[in-house]
Amino acid sequence: MMMNIAMAGALALSLLTGAQAVETMAPHRIAADSVRLYDTVTGEPFVPRGANYVRLVGAHGGAYHSTFEPGRYAPEDAQAMLNSMKDSGYNTVRVFIDTGDGYYTNGLATNPGPDGLNQEYLDNVTDFVSRAAARNIYVLPVLSNWPVSQYYKDILDATDNGHYNPNVSGNNQWFMDSGFIAAKKAYLKNFILGLKSRLGAGISAILAYETENEAFWDAAQKPFSMSTGSVTGPDGLTYDMSKPAQRQQAADASMVVYQNAAADGVHDADPEAMVTIGFFTNKAVGKSGYGGFPTRCESNCEGGLKYLYPGRPASIAAWSKTDFLDIHVYPAGVNDSLATNLATVEVSEFAKPYVMAEFGAYKPDYNNDINAASYDMREKQIQSCSIGHGAKGWLFWTYDTDVVNPDLASQGDFFSLVDQHNVIDWQLAPNMRRDPCTSGPSPIGRPKRPIPTATFTAH
Repeated sequence: MMMNIAMAGALALSLLTGAQAVETMAPHRIAADSVRLYDTVTGEPFVPRGANYVRLVGAHGGAYHSTFEPGRYAPEDAQAMLNSMKDSGYNTVRVFIDTGDGYYTNGLATNPGPDGLNQEYLDNVTDFVSRAAARNIYVLPVLSNWPVSQYYKDILDATDNGHYNPNVSGNNQWFMDSGFIAAKKAYLKNFILGLKSRLGAGISAILAYETENEAFWDAAQKPFSMSTGSVTGPDGLTYDMSKPAQRQQAADASMVVYQNAAADGVHDADPEAMVTIGFFTNKAVGKSGYGGFPTRCESNCEGGLKYLYPGRPASIAAWSKTDFLDIHVYPAGVNDSLATNLATVEVSEFAKPYVMAEFGAYKPDYNNDINAASYDMREKQIQSCSIGHGAKGWLFWTYDTDVVNPDLASQGDFFSLVDQHNVIDWQLAPNMRRDPCTSGPSPIGRPKRPIPTATFTAH
């Protein structure tokens, strides 16, 4: 049963944004054990239900997350979304923190303060969390990578002494290079300290800190592109790249080291905070499971998904300080087996709870039929309750990005929660279905309100 956030108190907070200041509430902390998430005060289960709130801006041939970008953050839009989510009975919203890029035109790395972070950006995140808490909604921020400001580059260089591991390259450096890992730990600590100094007790409105949106390995980059030779991981052990079992162990052990360091950074700033990490499934990239990266490429490699592999969530659950897992699922239509999909990431072996914080519908997979998609989202949600130890939460992808930013990052190809007068929302909203594991309607019923999409504009 979906639980409302029990409010423990309130702190008046003066925010440094152009937005009107709002009160930062101090909700009960949410924690996790081996089977569930729960309210630490009442002991009742907490089931995250909601959506991803995403704003994008095109730049440098791609797009970046502009949700909290100084000069682009729109508190009125955020408030309208939160009001709508509350009206539907949702309790969680997932957002993306932009660390910036080498162009230094956006994100936390622009105009950095002493902690290597843009202070106005932190002000905007604070404003959003305050507004969410006031509507009894928890926030799940995604903190992939680390800012490209000099502060974090110096940590990287100092840790590696200017000598990077020659047998680790590309995306794999995030999880295997000790300098990259040290910079990530510092980033998480500084980000949370920045929020905590602004939010005070209201920091409990953060459900958890997600250290990576989708943690994955690239077998077209070292060491997993190699068929011979060896690599020393961040655990100090050396692995033989000619042996599939050692290749897989190098990956699994390295990601555990990474996640434990990330969790330490989080807990250095907030000892009570929860930590999670996201993964796509093996099926999403055309793989059936784990086996030492059999499909790999050493040179002249084609792009795409062919050489990508997700990290191993069962290993993370067993050996790291992660509190719960985040598994992303986009069913390939009505006839796609959710159980088969989740089996490719060994869902039955998870020793900690899992949520589906990206759960979405690709329009072509449903022949652009939103009704078919909406019923399938409901049915897949119900099915997930009995797969493995059962999913413990669902956040739909996205709230409305296909309406606001349809031409960026292919978002127009995905149905959103509020598409076509909230068709999918009607199937997933807690006020329509109190129990996410059954199809029966809630006795509360859906409140009448304006169509949320009418209040949003592109940014």
